Amino acid sequence: MAKEKNNILGVQEGRLAPCPKKSNCVSTEHPNLNRKMLPISYQQLTLPQAKEILINTIESLPKTEIKEQNDQYIYVEFKTPILEFYHDAEFYFNDQQKEIHFRSVSRIGFADFGSNKRWMQSVVARFLEAAPEIE
Repeated sequence: MAKEKNNILGVQEGRLAPCPKKSNCVSTEHPNLNRKMLPISYQQLTLPQAKEILINTIESLPKTEIKEQNDQYIYVEFKTPILEFYHDAEFYFNDQQKEIHFRSVSRIGFADFGSNKRWMQSVVARFLEAAPEIE
């Protein structure tokens, strides 16, 4: 089911690509509050620590595969549990602000019935749970 990845991926001038006009995408940089999520803060961590926690978090999720990564970027492909629709998720580490920006978009369809938002909420919750509490 739509194994071809989205053409618009990656970081341009310190920002992830904008979401398409369809409602099958969420992003930390989206102007629509219904499709916008807060970035993940890693104020008490170094970039390598935050990246390791995020990679471990992603790898703990079923039907998820990291396809590309570099110093400040991770591209992930994941499938929905039952129908196995493909989705693309991206993470960009803004180390100046100590935030992880992300974008998750379905490959097919107009609406995703909240699957991208639920998947990203799961990633954020697991990341925050795994991040050490530093006083």
